Amino acid sequence: MPERNSVWLRPTKNARSQPALDRDQIVAAAVALLDEETVAGLTMRKLAARLDAAPMTLYGYVATKDDLLEFAVDAVFAEALEDAEPSGEWVADLTAIGRRTFQALMRHPWAAALVGDNPPMGPAAVAHFATILRVLTDAGFSDDELGAATAGYYYYVLGAALAESAWARVGESANSWSPEDLSQLTSADGRDVTPTVRFLGRFAHTDSSQRFEQGLHCLLNGLHRA
Repeated sequence: MPERNSVWLRPTKNARSQPALDRDQIVAAAVALLDEETVAGLTMRKLAARLDAAPMTLYGYVATKDDLLEFAVDAVFAEALEDAEPSGEWVADLTAIGRRTFQALMRHPWAAALVGDNPPMGPAAVAHFATILRVLTDAGFSDDELGAATAGYYYYVLGAALAESAWARVGESANSWSPEDLSQLTSADGRDVTPTVRFLGRFAHTDSSQRFEQGLHCLLNGLHRA
């Protein structure tokens, strides 16, 4: 079976004439439905019912559910964009970008996992990544250091959102871990896990935003320019 190409890499097709709907409206409704029912609960039939339209009508705007998910992910990245130009203080700028991105992904816990399935290639995701590159380039990062700094930063933000949203998707939080729960942990190599249990006990009693901010602070303060 041929590999599916990203919807962003295929020529745009003209939608059938349907003045009551447009793609942005369909994507916004899909995002709301995903927030309520996650990816498994999103069907074209449910989406059509929400839009008071016939299911086949949607295919004039979005060819497949996979394409719709790509559009939805880009809508989440659009929430993380900032109209204002970067301030020139690169640590402050990257902290703000990371915070907005993390918060947007946490508002939509399904999105981070989809980013792991398909690289985000929509216009908002590209603009988001371009802003990160510009901030780092303006700060003096170049060549291999630019690549390493970008990867470290981008992977941390997306990885943190993926880890935290995994709990959110099942309606739980690391904060729900009790000492009794943690006491059941064991190590495959037979080592004493008491230090791990103690660490997780402290770690679990911070909220997701606090964990993210602390990790981001450590990361940014560890980046060095040539």
